[in-house]
Amino acid sequence: MIFLNLIVNTKINLSNTIKDIYTVGDVHGFHNIVTYYIRQHEIRDSVFIFCGDVGIGFERLNHYTDHVIPELHKVLKKFNDIFIWIRGNHDDVNYFNNQLINTNYIKCVPDYSIVNVCNHNILCVGGGISVDRSFRKQNDSVNIVRYMKYHGCDYKTAELNALKTYWEDEPVIYQPKVKEHINIICSHSAPSFCYPYDKGDIVMEFAEYDHDLIKDINKERSILDKVYEDYKDEVTHWYYGHFHKSQTQTINNTVFKLLNIGEICRHYVPINNNNI
Repeated sequence: MIFLNLIVNTKINLSNTIKDIYTVGDVHGFHNIVTYYIRQHEIRDSVFIFCGDVGIGFERLNHYTDHVIPELHKVLKKFNDIFIWIRGNHDDVNYFNNQLINTNYIKCVPDYSIVNVCNHNILCVGGGISVDRSFRKQNDSVNIVRYMKYHGCDYKTAELNALKTYWEDEPVIYQPKVKEHINIICSHSAPSFCYPYDKGDIVMEFAEYDHDLIKDINKERSILDKVYEDYKDEVTHWYYGHFHKSQTQTINNTVFKLLNIGEICRHYVPINNNNI
């Protein structure tokens, strides 16, 4: 088992048959956005790195293994494509810590995993703060009570088994710099100096009910500031989601790309690039 508070860096070496890299914004469970894109444009031999909020954990594990994964595999096998899923705040951390989905074509990866593909090392940094967490907690409490009534069990049993919409261990966790040279970072959230710079009206409205929200959001982004400091001399591109907007900016020779909901971005890979 892999836990976020341990310094463990999973290395994922993808096949030499993978020739292209794409990054994907929050899909919130609508994975067919990407498979539709693959079919429409006949995207072959590519890896798609989802920058969090994949929408994993709102259903039982067998829902994914018996229904979601087989359907996605039909397209991914046909086109020789791979999905790499990084956790967002709207994902069950357990799926990523313990790699509960780990097939030849779809992988939930732990934080600070390194994906080696097309002569690039890509560092995957998951986690983020749910601005609506106070309401999600209330919703989960109601679900627990309903589970107790329906199954005739005690609170502890219901808490362990009721479906959830919020996970306490959602925040970004800092890990020291890895020894490998990192070319690209894919994360859910972003450093504080990246767009967007303000909190926005929606966040401020939620903060009226959640008095620690602003502090925790600031901490989230300051942790990613520290990650940037570790890798700023080697990373050429940083892709992230979370903020449901689209923006591209270059800061100190690093291109930062914010991906909107369902946005798919191709990363330029020079011709004749082979894996390390």
